[in-house]
Amino acid sequence: MKKVFLLSVGLLLGASAFAQKPVVKATKVARQVSLKEMSVGNDINNTPATFSPQNKSVVVRTDYEFTNAETMWTNYDLQSNGFISNRMYQLPNGSVAVAATMSHEPNQSAADRGTGYNFCAYGDNVNGWGEQPDERVEGATRTGWPTIAQWGETGEILISHSPLRCWTREVAGEGEWKYKGELPTAPAGAPYSDAPSWARIATSGDNHNIIHVIADQQHSISSDEVVHYQFYWQSSDAINWTVDYAPLVQDGEETGFYTADNYCIAANGHNVAMVYSDGLTAHVVMYKSTDDGQTWERTVIWENPYYGCDWETDECSIYTDTVSGPSNTSICIDNNGVAHVAMNVYEYIHDALGDTYTVFSGLAVDGIYYWNDTQETPIQSPDGNPHHALKLWGSVEGGYGHLEDDSIRFCGWIAPNPETYWNDWTNDMFYHENDYFYKFRGASACPAIAVDPAGNLAVAYSTPTIGDGDGTSYYRQAYVSTKAAGEEKWNVAQYNLQEDFMLSMSEGIWVNAVSNPVHEDEFWFSFQMDDIIGLYWGTYATQTMASENYIQVVKLVNIDGVEENESIEAVYNIYPNPATDHVVVESSMNADATITFINLAGQTVKSFNRSLTVGANNISIDLESGVYFCTVNANGFNKTVKVIVK
Repeated sequence: MKKVFLLSVGLLLGASAFAQKPVVKATKVARQVSLKEMSVGNDINNTPATFSPQNKSVVVRTDYEFTNAETMWTNYDLQSNGFISNRMYQLPNGSVAVAATMSHEPNQSAADRGTGYNFCAYGDNVNGWGEQPDERVEGATRTGWPTIAQWGETGEILISHSPLRCWTREVAGEGEWKYKGELPTAPAGAPYSDAPSWARIATSGDNHNIIHVIADQQHSISSDEVVHYQFYWQSSDAINWTVDYAPLVQDGEETGFYTADNYCIAANGHNVAMVYSDGLTAHVVMYKSTDDGQTWERTVIWENPYYGCDWETDECSIYTDTVSGPSNTSICIDNNGVAHVAMNVYEYIHDALGDTYTVFSGLAVDGIYYWNDTQETPIQSPDGNPHHALKLWGSVEGGYGHLEDDSIRFCGWIAPNPETYWNDWTNDMFYHENDYFYKFRGASACPAIAVDPAGNLAVAYSTPTIGDGDGTSYYRQAYVSTKAAGEEKWNVAQYNLQEDFMLSMSEGIWVNAVSNPVHEDEFWFSFQMDDIIGLYWGTYATQTMASENYIQVVKLVNIDGVEENESIEAVYNIYPNPATDHVVVESSMNADATITFINLAGQTVKSFNRSLTVGANNISIDLESGVYFCTVNANGFNKTVKVIVK
């Protein structure tokens, strides 16, 4: 039976950057991967080091109104093979549209796969959404992996997958979608005519009347060799299209460097920017236009020290050090024309000639890097080693920890947790088998960056939640980091979009954003939520049957502008987990607290008051074995943790 719920929750708990640099012991887990396994976007289908504990610290927050809506459900859970972007947009009147790949068939055929769509009138996140869709936008055509944008002053445009097909509506959210036809397959003289796939769309101009699309052409030369070409389409009427190689062609990079789904695009006014990133031997490059795509300027955001190497033959492919490289990337452009980029980072090495390399992952190699185009390029390493330009963790005085004041360069990592969680971290639970490894590579992934009219920034991303899982794997949940305009540092993992205990029982992946929300201090994000860890679709998927996934949309609004340091969270940790006859509640202040335990049925099984003191407070419990949600309410804050009682 389809699960349907709309939750409105009040104030979210926040967590800022560390008060001091954590120093920890860390180990790494290595995984050997074939180059060929990483190179193909798959239609039907398509680790790693130990995390270091985040230091205990006083937590600072700004109060936000948080509202959540379930907009559609789908059994098809592979929303992308890599980056995910341009699935949401907002009109000037505040209305929001969201799209996703949708199938209601519980099997691998997914014959009804296509675009699910919902629309929220005037930004009313609770009451404005339409009924959850039963039919795909494309009608009888089997497709999926949509990309959507505003078109004209009031309309919208949608491009779906392979071959690229176009639908429009003159008034967003109203009437029938009009089919405009297929986009041209390839530029004149292109060596192959395969249908391009995995498109991204953005619209620019005074009235969003200039359409920009980027996509990948994937051609199989043999069972062992696949080549990719990157194309760029432009149109002003959604009927007549010009198609050419992406601006990459001006640098000889139109093929061989970047693969399917490893690109993103954004527009604001007459500014358009696209980013290509593929880690292993390619740079991260941005092409930016200030004249609606007529001319492009190339910027190398990150310079790969092994750019262009043939790892199977070249001597340069013998690494002397591990590389911290990028995977998923997101981009937005502010009202001043500045491009802002977020990218998740992972660590790898190619230590011998051949087609395999080793990836390290876990608690101590995680991070989401932030860059904007007012900063130096290419990104420089604090220690001068080009292998470390995107490195967050390394050797520091006294042990292993952050290399610098990390909340300036980095805008995300595994959600801040006290040292006790370090003892609970298990590398074997990092990924659910291989489900996410080939899509995310790093632990924190799917960054979705947005900027409001005042220049305030927010990044949402999916990351494992330490100590919270099914005994085999950690749940991934969606967190948000924020940075106020003019500020240098990020408030990392400030909000958990699944903090409510009903949402915390689920996995949150494939995060997306309205890249340019129309109201100051308001951000919109979406993510796919599933009660079962892992994927059903995917090359290495581990789910044995399809499960119902829900596309959640969350609106964050600053409701009262509480000054930083004005509100301090009293409780910053509840452990151990699993527990037996007691839990420990760690508090940053003396405070009166109410402690409540709720079972999976939503029933309150125990509630009592307790005065907390600074430090560790031992709380005796008398509960039957099972799973509970322990909520501690102190100093006006609610801290909820899922606790397994043995």
